[in-house]
Amino acid sequence: MVLRIALAGALAAALLPVPAAVAAPFVDPLAPCYVAAQPDERQPVALTAHGFTPYALLDVYVDDVLQPPGPVAPQADANGDLLGGSIPAPYIPAGVRRFTLRVAEHANPASAALTSSRVAALSVEQVPQRASTGARVRFRGRGFTAPRAVWAHYVYAGISRKSVRIGAPTGQCGQFSRRVRQFPFKHSPKVGTWTIQFDQQRRYSATTDVLVRLTVKVNRTIRPR
Repeated sequence: MVLRIALAGALAAALLPVPAAVAAPFVDPLAPCYVAAQPDERQPVALTAHGFTPYALLDVYVDDVLQPPGPVAPQADANGDLLGGSIPAPYIPAGVRRFTLRVAEHANPASAALTSSRVAALSVEQVPQRASTGARVRFRGRGFTAPRAVWAHYVYAGISRKSVRIGAPTGQCGQFSRRVRQFPFKHSPKVGTWTIQFDQQRRYSATTDVLVRLTVKVNRTIRPR
């Protein structure tokens, strides 16, 4: 009789439901690349994460540096989700590099989610830097991440005199490299200061969101007789 009771107890224990595993916190996928133009002009990184303790206060780290909380400290909602809000992408003066984003519970730092992405310094360079107006130069740029072509607008005295399609950027951080005449004009450009504005708009606008301007001074050349 005692043996039968023991077996029944063991069978009942085996039939008890197993607690479901608690999902680890995670951050929604980030964009492949973010853009930084100036220290105060950086693309926002949206904060969307899940799996935290309901109503837990959260800390946000970029490259293991705690970010200022802003007017309202990040906090999980009743479902343990962090929805809305953003932080600026890290600033870099040149090139492209990877950065990490970590979201952790303030009272329990071990409960954290980690992900990463890239940031690119928005830039265009001309190689060589000095050239005659009719010479071929190479324009190289990065940070043009919109899914459309890059354009060069030649501006003189505040007016766009010509717009040239440079081509579609490549890679996750919107890079391009093209060799063209510095001034692709039928006639020599006017003497004075020109601005070549690079952006991803077919029509020139001085207020385009993402742009890089190069200043070129055109001087009069006196040829020897």
